[in-house]
Order: sequence, then structure tokens, then C-alpha cells
Amino acid sequence: MPEKFNPALMIIDLQEDFLPPSGSLAVDNGRDIIPSVMKLLDLTKYGWKAIVGTKDWHPEGHISFASANGQQPYTTKEFNNPVKGPVEKRLETLWPDHCVQGTFGSAFPEEFAIVFNKMVEEQPVPAALIKKGYLKDREYYSCFSDVWKMHHTECEKFLKDNDITDVYVVGLAYDYCVLNSSIDAADLGFNTYVIKDVSKAVAPESNTETEKTYKEHNIQLITMNSKELAKVENNF
Repeated sequence: MPEKFNPALMIIDLQEDFLPPSGSLAVDNGRDIIPSVMKLLDLTKYGWKAIVGTKDWHPEGHISFASANGQQPYTTKEFNNPVKGPVEKRLETLWPDHCVQGTFGSAFPEEFAIVFNKMVEEQPVPAALIKKGYLKDREYYSCFSDVWKMHHTECEKFLKDNDITDVYVVGLAYDYCVLNSSIDAADLGFNTYVIKDVSKAVAPESNTETEKTYKEHNIQLITMNSKELAKVENNF
């Protein structure tokens, strides 16, 4: 029997606050990936078995905001685990306020929102919006769990309920939420691919180190022209 291949597309945090020119935490050239994301959503070309779109979804005064801690953005602070767990303290970067629930900055760009929201509504394939970062007392980078690995979103269950074997990850940012979501996906047993040319980094000058981390976790870095993605085109 041929090996089972049920691929899912995961679009990480394609939100206005991460997009130039006006996002509060804009990733340089982040908007450039939107045309490729839109191509990947073409279900006449790609045989996805599920699609996930994620959102940072912070309440006002979220613990990751510099403004909530009386510090300047991009400084660091040591936090205690909000619940008892094996890791007691973590040093975290503090960020400008971003992706506050219900604000323009938390929204998807319009061209993506129209197509993705219709998919969630009509379910031509299983499609889900996964929100993260809505608990005020902890940081999230991965769409699967908080940084403490204590609170888990519904992402793992959604993928496993749909018998997904492989995940293809795109979005923002290559060195933060895409990276951490991909690591968790690989750790959970999914064959994990990151489409490099459909992601942008906060610190592209550090991509060599970022990519070393991807490879340490057995995550494959591919492009829109890779044979690994072409496999999805033939998956009907």
C-alpha cells in the first residue's frame, strides 16, 4: 500500500500588525508573501486535506506588551510560570502592543480574509481559525501552546481529527511564530515543511542560525518550486 499522505496548509499570523507599512510590529516585506499565500489557497491546484489560519489574539494589557510592564519595546524581562510546571522562569522579549482583539491590527489583510473566511464558513475542505495568545498571563509563539507548554490550543486536535500526516507552514514570522509552530508540529509527529519564500523574518540577518534550529528539529525548508510541494498538486 502507498504511504498515507494527508497534507495541511498552515498560515501563521498573517495579520495587519505584522504587515508594513503601518503594523505596530511590521515584518519587513511581510506583505510580499500574500500573492503566494493566495496561490496556495487554490483548491483546484493543491490537494490540501485541511487548512489552518492562525491569529495572535491578545487582550489589552497582555503580559508580552512592553507597555504592560513599564519597559521599552524589545527589552527583556524574566517571568514566572503562571501555573506550576517543570519550568519555573523564562526570559522573554517585550513587544509593542499588537494584535489586540477586535482591532484593525488583529485583522487579516482583506484579500486573504475574503478567501480564508469563506473557506471556514463553507468548508470545501476542513478549515479552521486557530487563535492564540488570548490568556493574558503568558506568552505564545506556537499556534499549538503557550511558551510554558501548559495551555494548548485546539490546533493539534483539529489536525489529528482530520488524519493529517504532513503540514506545510507559511506566514509570519519565520524566526518566531512560524519557527515555534513548526517545531511543535514536528515534535507532535507531523512531517513538517516550511515554505521559505512564503515567510519573512523579524531578523533576516540571523536566518543562518534560525535555519540551523529548523534542521535540528527535522523540519524541511522548501520553496514554492520544490518537489515536496508539487506532491500536494498531485494529491487529488
